[in-house]
Amino acid sequence: MNTNLKIKRFDGNKEKIEEYNIDITERTTILEALIYIKENIDPTLSFRAQCRAAICGTCAVKVGEKHLLACKTKIKDLKKEFGEILIEPLSNMPVIKDLVVDHNEFINKLKDIKAWFIPKENFEPVYPEDLKRFEKETDCILCGACYSACPAFESDKEFGGPINFVKVFRFWKDKNDALGDERIVLAEKNHITSCVHCKFCTFICPKEIPVETDITQIEFYGQQKGIIKKKQDFGFGFGFPNF
Repeated sequence: MNTNLKIKRFDGNKEKIEEYNIDITERTTILEALIYIKENIDPTLSFRAQCRAAICGTCAVKVGEKHLLACKTKIKDLKKEFGEILIEPLSNMPVIKDLVVDHNEFINKLKDIKAWFIPKENFEPVYPEDLKRFEKETDCILCGACYSACPAFESDKEFGGPINFVKVFRFWKDKNDALGDERIVLAEKNHITSCVHCKFCTFICPKEIPVETDITQIEFYGQQKGIIKKKQDFGFGFGFPNF
């Protein structure tokens, strides 16, 4: 099946859209198409890829309104949805070249919220019901798709991002993590209340993590404990954020 793919290119100075005509099968993924273009048509094309199994998260790109993993997304499915396919780099991160973006900003924010397990001195026994509290959150592969889709950065550049609060939730719910409610303090410092609860992060997560629900739980608990200040609203009681 012959198809045209458009790719947003960036050489460090200017952007342009380039179109490539290739043959695809029913099973051809975006990543396979990108590899074919680089090896057979245009060796200057740059993109990231590693595991090709939806585990490493490095191949995330944007097509239309979707923020997705190139290695698990079939071109035929996108053609049905969009007709014309334009592959772009992720949003909310500086573009280095073509589809390669700079992850440093969101990685540094992950460092700010201590996105790793800090064990207590005396471990408690862990049972299946304990693991269920953060089972989905352990699936996060740091692909950055939720970070890319998040509109909160438009009004608050210091917002930690959905990916940060998934990590906060995961370790906060682990009874053997030493930080406890300090995790909620870190969430407050990373402007968790700038979340607009649009649920885009949940809808696009390739691992189906309930990101917005996690953020809501952290916010509610933090507000109940007086750690997180409640957002002001417009006076109607709906909790709409002020911008």
